[in-house]
Amino acid sequence: MIKCKDFAPRITERGPFDGASDYESFSEVVSTANQWIESRTIQAINVETVVLPDRIEGTSDGDYGLTVSNSFHPVMISQGLTINCFQCVRVWYRE
Repeated sequence: MIKCKDFAPRITERGPFDGASDYESFSEVVSTANQWIESRTIQAINVETVVLPDRIEGTSDGDYGLTVSNSFHPVMISQGLTINCFQCVRVWYRE
C-alpha cells in the first residue's frame, strides 16, 4: 500500500497573543523529513516539494502553519478570501 506524509515548517517562536512570529527554514523541514525516512523501515518512493494552505489536517496542535516564513509561500485568492500557503516536503512511501 502506498502512503504519503507531509512535513511543514514548525513554529519556532511565538508572537503576541500566542500567534506565530517565526518558523523553521525549508532546509530544516527537509532535515526533519530525512530523519523520519531514516528512522522507519519504509521504502521511499518519491520525495517532492508541495505548496499547501496554512492549515494541514492532523496539525491542529498549533505547531505547524505559516504566515511569514523564510520558505516560499505564495498567496492564493479563492472566492475573495486570501489564503496563505507554504512550502513543505511530501514523502511517498511503501510500508
